[in-house]
Amino acid sequence: MTGAPESLRPIELVVLQGTPFCNMNCGYCDLSPDSRRQKRTMPLAVVSRVFAEVLASPWVAETLTVIWHSGEPLTLPPAYYDDAIAEVLAVRDRVAPGRVAIRFSIQTNGVLIDDAWIAFFQRHAHHLDIGVSCDGPAALHDAWRTNWAGKPSHAATVRGMDRLAAAGLPFKAIAVVTGHTLDDPDGFFRFFFERRAALTDLHFNILADGASGTDPALRFTEGDRARYHAFYSRLLALSAAHADADPGFVIQNFRHGLARLLDAAPGRTASHHEESSAPLKALSVDAGGRVTTFYAGLAPETHADLYGDGQGLSLGNIMETPLAEMARSLKLRRMLRDFRASRDACAADCAYFGVCTGGFELTKVVRHGRFDATETPECVIHVQALTDALLDDVALHLDAQEADADPRAAGTGA
Repeated sequence: MTGAPESLRPIELVVLQGTPFCNMNCGYCDLSPDSRRQKRTMPLAVVSRVFAEVLASPWVAETLTVIWHSGEPLTLPPAYYDDAIAEVLAVRDRVAPGRVAIRFSIQTNGVLIDDAWIAFFQRHAHHLDIGVSCDGPAALHDAWRTNWAGKPSHAATVRGMDRLAAAGLPFKAIAVVTGHTLDDPDGFFRFFFERRAALTDLHFNILADGASGTDPALRFTEGDRARYHAFYSRLLALSAAHADADPGFVIQNFRHGLARLLDAAPGRTASHHEESSAPLKALSVDAGGRVTTFYAGLAPETHADLYGDGQGLSLGNIMETPLAEMARSLKLRRMLRDFRASRDACAADCAYFGVCTGGFELTKVVRHGRFDATETPECVIHVQALTDALLDDVALHLDAQEADADPRAAGTGA
């Protein structure tokens, strides 16, 4: 068998699906309802095998993040994660002693946070981060984030956030932006700014697929560019207006976007685009042990027939196939070829390539039926509209600084 491709990246992130089950039935979830009803649990034997393989591999990074996601982690008891964390650290100390630093994270909808979970988070506060999914004010949140009976969840999510804040446990907020959010940027910003003391940062997610939603608020096209540009611009203006009150309140989308702008230079390859879906950099393992790469949290069912095996981008089951064999597989080489064709097409054709986040390879397949296509509505909304808003905001600040520095701006009187 051939050796592993040279383009493999150090493994920096492992996403574990402790369970596919979720207590919520969010209207925009990219996991199927059938999947989210399954009350399966990833056995500790799978956890142990994953990290025995990862930590013994030549690709593991010096710092590794382990996040539980894809399903609601808190539907399992705290003791499960006590045991899982202990197992991961025991494997690390046995396989790679003193060589790899590991940090854990849990992404939750916050509804089930109670005293037992607060005690768990406090026990692990030295090595575990918390992310809470909340879409902002109740009207925005409850439009999509309901339970299986269709009941709203905002009040329960806020109670969970308040419990974390009262216990001195900081958390990251992740919000999904829909068409409704575009109509109320001020309310969206105000909700999180008022809770800034408890937040490490805020990240908003634009829907990954603007074509799949049945509700108009969950769909977008290139024609919505101006609406999204206005939304981004208003959030930037609000951030600037509130900077004196708290310069530490961070919207990660803007921080990362500005970093991409600063890194962009003529003739330079856009590392952000290449790294966003780099092979092995992120590994996702579902509750049954199936492994995917390229995208964090990608389910094997996604594009199941893309490579003719019914397994989507899955490279195999970690309980049956060693990681080294997955890395040498012909399937991974086919994926690398396709992803490279996608990147090369954009590099040759797109003026925004130097600041692109990347990660639109499968979107092109959905929109155009092939990897080597170029622009999609998702590119326009996620990258181009945001970049334009950031550049406009920078220009406004530069103009203001020039006006302040120009002595002619100060009247001399008559």
